Order: sequence, then structure tokens, then C-alpha cells
Amino acid sequence: MTGTQRRGGFTLNELLIVMAIIAILAAILAPVFFRAREYSNQSKCGSNMRQLGQAMLLYVQDWSGYFPGPGGLRGNFNYWSQSGWGGLVPYVRRNGGLGTVWCCPNLTEWGGPHPPRSYGMNSYMREPPDVDYPGCVSLLRGLHETTLEAPSRTIMLFEGIPIMPAWMDQLYYIYRCGNWTCARGYYPRSMPLLHTIESWRPWHNGRNNYVYCDGHLVSRRPGGKTTGSWSTYDEMYEWWVRKSVMAKKMAAWR
Repeated sequence: MTGTQRRGGFTLNELLIVMAIIAILAAILAPVFFRAREYSNQSKCGSNMRQLGQAMLLYVQDWSGYFPGPGGLRGNFNYWSQSGWGGLVPYVRRNGGLGTVWCCPNLTEWGGPHPPRSYGMNSYMREPPDVDYPGCVSLLRGLHETTLEAPSRTIMLFEGIPIMPAWMDQLYYIYRCGNWTCARGYYPRSMPLLHTIESWRPWHNGRNNYVYCDGHLVSRRPGGKTTGSWSTYDEMYEWWVRKSVMAKKMAAWR
């Protein structure tokens, strides 16, 4: 073999260089692929929530202007998501399930006794409205549409916080209703909500999806817990039903 000839294949140094380049490219592209997947899931989740929002508005038409009740007893027809053929179930033709309209694609595991779902309803949408927990528990009747002062500025559906597995004998249970304190991302990572999964992390690239009472969807950052007992005023304002009344009460609380 002459001095100008060489064997086929790569040298060890060449292989190491190629492997290093591949590792660098993987490190660069992995976050890009992750964000792309998150945006896709966020879009699918938004589509699910729009469908549920439209089902809510159809329910209102069929039930003389009343929304389904945010809470209720199992089997109570006025309960928006339940075991049994009631609430929104007749309008979406299924009651829960991973990969269905009831679940964000980011929810991939479920082990509880109730049908899988990842969305909650604004707990203040009851008759009478704007009653905090636990006083609202006994209020089973849904809100009448005429009570809403600003439908386009009042949250109807939101993305909830999963409950920690094995707590309360539930796996990945998500509260069926609540206010801003039940939306993922409200709590700081240093002070997570007890017995929950990643309550500090919003569902989609730092954002959550919200459906408002006129049916439109908004993707935004959730309000954050402040040093006091309350979230920011703007965050609370979007959950209240009687905004003028609650704003006066808020002014008195300050």
C-alpha cells in the first residue's frame, strides 16, 4: 500500500467529532421539538374547550337560559360533567375519557373511579352567584344567563390542577369546579397547593386555556398568588359574575 492510500471507514477521532456534533444538534433541537409538541397540545386542548363551551351555550338554549350547575350530586342532571346521561353529556356524546373532548392531551394517565377529564367550571356560576367555598357546596342550581353582567369577560371553563395519586383514594382527580385558586400556575413553586401535582406549572408553555361565557377562547398566563390572601384584582374580576357588586366589596376589603 502506497503512502497516498488509506483504509476505508472513519478514524476514532472522526467518529468522536461526529458524535459530538450530533449531541450538540440534539441539545439544540430537543427544546424546539418539545415546544412544537406543546403548541400542538395547546391547540388541541383549545379545540376541546371550544366544543365544551359551545355545548354549554346549547344547554342554555334548551334549558330556558340556565347554565349547568358547576357542582352537584352524582346523577343530578344539572351538573355539567357527571356519571350518567346528564349535564353536557348529551351534547358531546361521551362522558370523559383520555383523548376525548373532556381531556387536555397533556393528561396521559388516569386511575381514579370517575371518568377522566381535565377541565373545571367557574364555581361562581350558581344561583345565587359569587359564593365562595364551602358555602357554595349546597347551591346546586346553575346560573341564569341574565345574571351575567359581562359574558365576554367572565370565565366559564378552565384547566384544573390534578390531585396527587393515592390521596383521598383518587388518582389524578381534577376538581369539577373552582375559581382562580384551582387553575394550574396560580401557586409559586416554593409554595405548591397541598396534595396536588405541579400546581405551580401552567399546562401549556406557561399558559392555560380559558373559555368565557360568550364561548370565546383565551390562552394566557394564570394569575399568580400574591403575598396576601388575594390574587390580583384583574384575575378575580374575570371570575366574578356580578362584577359591579363584587368590585364594591373588593374596595371595602382593601
